[in-house]
Formats: sequence, structure tokens, C-alpha cells
Amino acid sequence: IFGHLGDCNLHYVIATPKAREAMETVYRMVAESGGSIAAEHGIGIDKKPWLHLSRSAAEIGTMRRLKAALDPKGILNRGRIFDGA
Repeated sequence: IFGHLGDCNLHYVIATPKAREAMETVYRMVAESGGSIAAEHGIGIDKKPWLHLSRSAAEIGTMRRLKAALDPKGILNRGRIFDGA
């Protein structure tokens, strides 16, 4: 575990065959505590499956609309956050 204690951002690396299972557990605990699974580094492909745990449907909808407005052809970072976009 490492991070930025001044702004309470903690990062962790799990290097085990069961990393995905551990990530699911950690991200659910974070969401239940009202935390966020991403800060200054964003969601990206590693945290994509758990975006819904820390962002509401309305927030995700806004993110999709912004992506569509800024990238109408869907060519920038295709599939990184949203499938097909």
C-alpha cells in the first residue's frame, strides 16, 4: 500500500492469482464506506468493471455524454471506460 496521506488517497497493488477476487472485495468495501475507487489516476481498464460501485447511474450517464460530445467518432481510448466508445 502506498499513497498520498495529505489528501487521503491510498493505492495498493495485489500480485496474486486471486487479485481480481481481492479487488472485488476491496472495491465493495470502499463503496460501502462512501469512498471512491479512483482519484487522480482515473478508472482505466483495471477498474472499469467496478465503476458502478462508486459512481451513480446519473454520473455515469454524464460521463458517457461528455465522452460522446468530445469524441463523436469514438476513436479516443476506445473501450477503456465504456464498451463501444
